[in-house]
Amino acid sequence: MAGRAPGWGTAALLALACAGLSVVGSAPLILVPLAVLLIGAPPVRPRHVVLGLVLGVLALQGEVRHGLWIGGRGWALLVAAWFLVTVLALPRAAFLDRGLAALAAAAASAAVLLRITPEVWGAIDWTVRASLWSGASDAVAVGGARFSQSPWWPEATEMMYRLADLQALLFPALLALASLAGLAAAWFVYGRIARGEPGPLRALREFRFRDELVWLLIAGIVLIVAPLGDAALRAGANLVAFMGALYAMRGVAVVVSLVGTPGLPGALLAALAALFLYPLVMAAMFLVGLTDTWLDLRGRTPSRDPGSGETGP
Repeated sequence: MAGRAPGWGTAALLALACAGLSVVGSAPLILVPLAVLLIGAPPVRPRHVVLGLVLGVLALQGEVRHGLWIGGRGWALLVAAWFLVTVLALPRAAFLDRGLAALAAAAASAAVLLRITPEVWGAIDWTVRASLWSGASDAVAVGGARFSQSPWWPEATEMMYRLADLQALLFPALLALASLAGLAAAWFVYGRIARGEPGPLRALREFRFRDELVWLLIAGIVLIVAPLGDAALRAGANLVAFMGALYAMRGVAVVVSLVGTPGLPGALLAALAALFLYPLVMAAMFLVGLTDTWLDLRGRTPSRDPGSGETGP
């Protein structure tokens, strides 16, 4: 029995994922692609164009406060433009193929621009690191007022600053993942309001991408292991983080496909397990997703009733 098409909860979950991963603000990563789709993707209708222009103004308005504000909106415009190109050029492609192609093209375009003006990358990198450290300092100040006498507080403080350093190191991968989630949310809303599609995105159990992308993961590992310098090490770490997250998501899709969508008690239990056993759960889902590349685990087992399939591009 087929499950229902993903509902509006999908867009909400994708928006939350975008907000949680983005280091430049999530609103432009959702609203700018949605505005571009409404203006340029078929069917083009006057009311959609007007709505797209309004959303574009809302996404780009505000006082210019720092370079990261400009860079975030510039990146959103770049991703949105390339996504529109993929929508027009690949009319029969699945969302994930279009989204990944748009991210690759946007990253290549950004690399060319930053190659021409290398000082811009240094300024963006420094601004992101400063912003993350400022956020960690604020969290330490708030927590210190309440927990400063606790024996575990020094370790917690150090962990927050280490997390800020890790986010700064991996912010390109995090931004790419946030952009993909933002594109998915925009595509869902566009499909519902402009095309009237009941399911613009596939259910979570169907999440998959081209098996050839495993070579990106392998390339990232090679860049980490090979003694090619700090720039190569960072590039490799970001490639591994990005592809690792995609494979972990693929692993979740495999599990959901094989055992079915859990009810509310099962979902809460899974959330608690992921919260307290995060590294183990992520590693397990990554291995399942990577294994699916070669063994097609979902194709080997008769599918069960997947339930509602309430999320997933």
